[in-house]
Amino acid sequence: MSFKNEFTRYLDGRGIKYREMNENNVRISYSGDNTNDISVNVIFDEDGDGLVALRCWSFGKVPEDKRSKMLETCNDLNNNYRWVKFSIDKDNDIAVSLDAVIDIQTVGEECFQLVMRTVNIYDEAYPILMHALWS
Repeated sequence: MSFKNEFTRYLDGRGIKYREMNENNVRISYSGDNTNDISVNVIFDEDGDGLVALRCWSFGKVPEDKRSKMLETCNDLNNNYRWVKFSIDKDNDIAVSLDAVIDIQTVGEECFQLVMRTVNIYDEAYPILMHALWS
């Protein structure tokens, strides 16, 4: 019994669509109130430990001339949201991250709640990110 398999069984039981990216990664996509593309990758530990990483790169690349402003905005968002971390990764993409320790008995509900929390926070932050990008 793997964490990923238990999670996908949970999703299947609730009719939630997902895409298996590889043996450790499941992607779930949602539309929010502020953006129509919120894809969250749920990445389970390769060693089978109860560790999961949620990553969202839906925002896209940050132009070099906006990098400072976007980093400042990420810092502000990090001060306002305690569950996820906003950053600019090495590819200049806005990354929304969440790491957690999970239990095999409750992995489905736990990971689904973390996905929904990530989606809701990203959707709330999207207009703030867009304003910083275009101001």
